Amino acid sequence: MSSYAGGVAADDTPRVLVDQVLGLASVLTGSVRELVRDLDLTDTLANVVWVLDPDADPVPLRRLAGRLQCDPSNVTLLADRLEEKGLAERRPHPDDGRVRTLVLTPEGVQVRRRMIEYVRNRSPLAALDADQQEQLRALLALASGRD
Repeated sequence: MSSYAGGVAADDTPRVLVDQVLGLASVLTGSVRELVRDLDLTDTLANVVWVLDPDADPVPLRRLAGRLQCDPSNVTLLADRLEEKGLAERRPHPDDGRVRTLVLTPEGVQVRRRMIEYVRNRSPLAALDADQQEQLRALLALASGRD
């Protein structure tokens, strides 16, 4: 069994990587939990706000369900909750009025910016310099098949 500089056997590397990625996800979630509570959101609602990029094309509700890995009926309930809080609203898709999308309201955009700023300054990722963050981003994009 060969090993590399980190001392982990080469054939054990995938398991260690999964453990580290899951551990980082857990630490990131924990680091924003206080902010999520302050914003009066659940983790799930905060995740929806995070995913709704106001600078990107509107996402159809069905595709949003895929990104959140949940049933479309759950997205409907989440959309209801975000609309009640004034953070998002359903709109017809600009290319096909039959398709519904969920977009952030101005208040929702502010909440999302606050979440991003919090992660930028207070999460474990803040310990990485810009080059390290870019390297990690590129590796994660390569591994996940997403840019």
